Amino acid sequence: MHTNNKKIADLITRHLKGELSDTDRQVLEKWLADDTNQELFEKIVNKENLLNQSLLFDKFPSDVAWQKVGGKISPRRTIGRWISYAAAVLVPLVLFFSVYKISDDARKRNDYAKVYEIKPGENKALLTLHDGSTVEVATADTLINILKSGTNINIDSAGADYSVDPNTLSDQQRYNTMVTSRGREFNLTLEDGTKVWMNAESQLRYPERFIGNTREVFVEGEVYFEVAKDKNRPFFVNFNNKRIKVLGTEFNVRCYNDESSDIVTLVEGSIALDAMQESVILTPDQQAVIAANAGTIDVNKVDANIYAAWKDGKFVYNNAQLETIMKDLARWYQLNIFYQNETMKDKRFSLYTNRYDSIQEMLEILETTNKVKFEIFEDNIVIKSIN
Repeated sequence: MHTNNKKIADLITRHLKGELSDTDRQVLEKWLADDTNQELFEKIVNKENLLNQSLLFDKFPSDVAWQKVGGKISPRRTIGRWISYAAAVLVPLVLFFSVYKISDDARKRNDYAKVYEIKPGENKALLTLHDGSTVEVATADTLINILKSGTNINIDSAGADYSVDPNTLSDQQRYNTMVTSRGREFNLTLEDGTKVWMNAESQLRYPERFIGNTREVFVEGEVYFEVAKDKNRPFFVNFNNKRIKVLGTEFNVRCYNDESSDIVTLVEGSIALDAMQESVILTPDQQAVIAANAGTIDVNKVDANIYAAWKDGKFVYNNAQLETIMKDLARWYQLNIFYQNETMKDKRFSLYTNRYDSIQEMLEILETTNKVKFEIFEDNIVIKSIN
C-alpha cells in the first residue's frame, strides 16, 4: 500500500460522510484498484454501517437538527457529541490500517500459499533392483511382494522389510539401490534386521542378502542406522571415501555433496570411523566432523538426539546456522533459497517443530527473533536481514 495509511483512513471517513472532492475520489479509486485494498475497504464499510447512520445526522441543516432534538441539546453538547463520534470513526480506522500495515507481509505470504501451496515431504522412494528394473515405493501402498534371489521385499506402512526365503536362497550377493529425491523420505529393514531411515535427497546401496563374514552398505545424503548386533559379522558404512565399522549401535551419517563437511553423530554404542588421514572411535553423544576433501576429523560433544530428530518427524536445531536450517527446509519442502545478504547464512537460531507443519508457521517462528525476514514467491524464499 503506497498511499499513506492515515491519508486513506481520512479519505474513507470523508467518503462515509459524503465529503470527498473529485481529486480525493480519484486517489481513493486508485487505491481501490488493488483487489486486496478493495476487500479491506468493503470490510471497513460493512463494519461501520451503524456509524454510517449516525453520519447522516451531521448532514442535516442545523435548524432541522434543532427541531429533532427539541432545542434541548446545547451547541456545546452537540460539538462534544461530534468529537466523540469523530474519535469513534477515525481511531478505529487508523488502528485498522496500522494493523493492516504490520501484517501486510504475512498477508502476502498467506496469499502466495493459497495460490501455490507448499507441501511438506512424504514417504516415497525409487527402488532399483540388481537387474536394473525400478519400482516406485511408498509406505502408503498396500503390501507388495517382490521375490529376487531368495529374498522377499515386503513394502507396507512400516516401510520396506527384507527377509530371507530359505527355499530359494542364492549364493550371489546382489545389490539394490534405494533413492529418495527432494521432498521424500523412506525407511527400510535390511535382511539382517538392521533398520535404516533415509532423509530427503539420499541414496542407500545395499545387498538383498548379506553373504560372507561382513555386512557392507554405501550411502549418500543423510541416513540413520540402527544396526542389528552380530559379533561375527561387522557392519560397514561407506561414504565419500570414508568408512564406519560397527558391531551394533545407532548413529546418523550426513554426507551431502553440496555441503562443506561430512558429519557422523553417535547415539548409542560405539563406532570406528576411518577418514583419509585419520581414524577415531566415537562414544555416545560424540560427533565427528570431516571437512570435504580432507582426512582430518574434529570430534565434538553434542546432544545426539537433536541430530536424530528428523527420523522421528521433527525439525530440531540448537543454535544452528541459518544456512543449515534452510538447506533442510529446502530439501523437505522442495524450495529454492535466496539470500539478500550472504552474511545471513551464519546467523544462528534454535527451532523445535514438526516436519509436517506448514512452512509458513516455521518461518514465522524464526521471524519472532527479529533477526530475519522471509518473503515467499511460489516455491522461492528470499531471506532478508533486519537491521
